[in-house]
Amino acid sequence: MSDLNVQALIDAGAHIGCRVGRWNPKMEPYILEARHRIHIIDLRQTIRGILRAKHFLREVVASGQDVLFVGTKQQLRGEISKVKTNAGMPFVEDRWIGGTLTNYEVIGSRIAFLDEMEKKEEEGHLEKLTKKEGARFMREKRKVFRNLHGIRDMFRLPGAMVVIDPRTERNAIREAQRMGIPVLGIADTDCDPDLCDLIIPANDDAIRSVALILEHLIEAIKIGKEMRKERGITDPQRDPVVDKKVAGAPVPRPRKDGQRRPGGPGGKRGGGKGGPRGGDRERRESIEGGVNRQVEIQALPDAEAKPAEAEAKPAESDHAPVESPEKAE
Repeated sequence: MSDLNVQALIDAGAHIGCRVGRWNPKMEPYILEARHRIHIIDLRQTIRGILRAKHFLREVVASGQDVLFVGTKQQLRGEISKVKTNAGMPFVEDRWIGGTLTNYEVIGSRIAFLDEMEKKEEEGHLEKLTKKEGARFMREKRKVFRNLHGIRDMFRLPGAMVVIDPRTERNAIREAQRMGIPVLGIADTDCDPDLCDLIIPANDDAIRSVALILEHLIEAIKIGKEMRKERGITDPQRDPVVDKKVAGAPVPRPRKDGQRRPGGPGGKRGGGKGGPRGGDRERRESIEGGVNRQVEIQALPDAEAKPAEAEAKPAESDHAPVESPEKAE
């Protein structure tokens, strides 16, 4: 592992920020100067952020919790995936699935669905399918595996989350804030530092810059695991009660094109076959004879005479009535 110093960060390109026109004014305390219309990050702030992050992650892991790494940029996927092999921590590299933290019951059901598909493949289930059905089966498996293979060993909510580029991973940060999970961010000069609880100002686009920072964070996680063993804290294991709930959770199925949701198009009430009206229509009993049935016509009863008191009285006038000329004669 390389030493944490200014020269190592310069060689990795961690000091190069974004263009002046793209900067966020809130990142001004972390900017040293502007050179050739490109902001230069103050590496003293970067080293300070890395040291604070290492101390925090070491204590989080030593307490028995895990750290979730999130980075969905295409050039950084290889470095994010190394977190699993080097530190044994969950990660998200392809795309953030909505509800990963706030609706883990459904996410857990999809992980159980992935385990079931892999079990069927090992038992030779593909040999019983046709060529088209087998291709559909493998396509669905690759899709679920690509989205969930990084968090399939995350049995509970993490104790902290490390995000690369908070501007890109805003949905993940919102879910973490909603669940009360502290967020550590590797942020460039175009990011909002207020989104993260702890910030590491550095170049979040260069592979070597991100790899160098992750190397130091992984070292802190390894030390935290050793401290966990010294304290006698066991690693998080799968909870059978949670597994029972997850196993009973509904497994989302992809909808076909044109298939309406319950309650009509857009999920609104009162429309479509699945809405309240459609359900009442299905529950109606059939009428014998249908539309051409014989209908008995009965005369309506005479309208009751209105009482005299209800009749409208003529408006009384303050003047005396005028007699007609004939009566006057």
